[in-house]
Amino acid sequence: MFFAENNSCYGHTLIVPKKHYESLYDIPEKDLIELIKTSKKLTLAYKRKIKATGVNLLHASGKDAQQSVFHFHLHLFPRFKNDNLDTWPKLPKIKVDPDELLKKLKIER
Repeated sequence: MFFAENNSCYGHTLIVPKKHYESLYDIPEKDLIELIKTSKKLTLAYKRKIKATGVNLLHASGKDAQQSVFHFHLHLFPRFKNDNLDTWPKLPKIKVDPDELLKKLKIER
């Protein structure tokens, strides 16, 4: 766990495995589960100790997802009422045929 420096979000924390994994594609499930458990513990501690009223957990895997550090990590942003952070991307509206997508993914309804 590292606290991010020079950031506009109070308590911004990086949750990083000791062992190197490049991305979500190659991290073993057991290690990912441990990172999520750590995220949960931190979230509860931040709620209790610094009075966070919400949390964002962010991650990017792959260059096309804007991954810039090629060592798996999670960003934890404690959130507070009226903190004026907007961590959701502004996504363009696109038309998607859900049946076609499900067929490509071989997911049955």
